[in-house]
Amino acid sequence: MYFDVDVEKSKVDWKRFENDVSEIFEKFGYSVKRDVRFKTSGRFQIDLIAYDEKRCFFVDCKDHRYIAPAQEETFIMKQKIRAENYIKLKPELQYKKKIILLVTRNKTGSLMNHTEAGAKVFGVDVAGLQDLLVNIYRYDEELYYF
Repeated sequence: MYFDVDVEKSKVDWKRFENDVSEIFEKFGYSVKRDVRFKTSGRFQIDLIAYDEKRCFFVDCKDHRYIAPAQEETFIMKQKIRAENYIKLKPELQYKKKIILLVTRNKTGSLMNHTEAGAKVFGVDVAGLQDLLVNIYRYDEELYYF
């Protein structure tokens, strides 16, 4: 059996990144489910679901330095489909504010800059996630709810 150290290292690093994101949400009082896999009309996987009494974040962790707005929207729409399918299994979530959020490992210029009139915040780099959660009410109108 062949063991590729670089591939295995990248898996560990990726899992560490997802765990770091989870820990940030937990630090702000959110309960977190990691690597949620389920089946409804198809097989689905959501990196993280973080929720409190008011909000439920469906988080897609990405390792991108830049996400073009069109690609970002594609990621968001796919995550929305996964989230809608998950909610079919967990109807108690339908009464919370449901938010789709991309969290990138690397600082990116595309995500938090979507705040001009009418635009939505689709995501944040991991360094800005804490600021987003601390100032959640400031961003409330700009987050992508569905």
